[in-house]
Amino acid sequence: MAAKHSFSLRMCTKDASHHKIMIRVFSVFCKLNFEKLSAKDLFLAAMLDFSPMKMPCPFCGAKHPIWSYHDSYQRYLTSFEGGTPVTHEIVISRMACSSCEHPHAILPEIIIPYSSYSLLFVLRVLRDYNLSQLTVHALCDKYHISPSTLYAWKRLFLIHKTLWLGILQNIYQNAISFLSSMPSINTSADLSSFFERHGHSFLQGVSKTAYFNSA
Repeated sequence: MAAKHSFSLRMCTKDASHHKIMIRVFSVFCKLNFEKLSAKDLFLAAMLDFSPMKMPCPFCGAKHPIWSYHDSYQRYLTSFEGGTPVTHEIVISRMACSSCEHPHAILPEIIIPYSSYSLLFVLRVLRDYNLSQLTVHALCDKYHISPSTLYAWKRLFLIHKTLWLGILQNIYQNAISFLSSMPSINTSADLSSFFERHGHSFLQGVSKTAYFNSA
């Protein structure tokens, strides 16, 4: 069965005068052997597969706009490869709606909005932490992060795990079991579903968002 493409769009408001439109793309974990690809490879594969032609505009509501390339910007994406943290430089493309001319940044699921750490990197850190085989100092040294960053991820993960599973199921599924199931062939659909239900991405620290789902 062919993998289903899921595109979710949202307007993230950082202040009253500045609006940033983001399009989340949830598809790459459904189709690729992600265990053998770097975070940058996954990002490039998702972008190669992405087509906005059937998407409505989340800003003006136009159902069938003509999308065109607007511009791009560079950002960093950190993953854990070959036993060490690796930071890639990637280029984020922005598409413009023909109706309102607003630009929309395209963010595949490997990216956590407002974070330079990839989703796979954070999941790996959290798995190591919950396995309790390393001290906090040793774990932070391994991943080149601070204890405050680790504990911030832990707090956010526990909140999002409950949102993901629901209160009752969350009681019976421990953190290791949950983290061990991610990523999998179902992760793309699960991440999309989480986004649609809650209006922000899994492990995203910024939650003041509105969203539109076009799947």
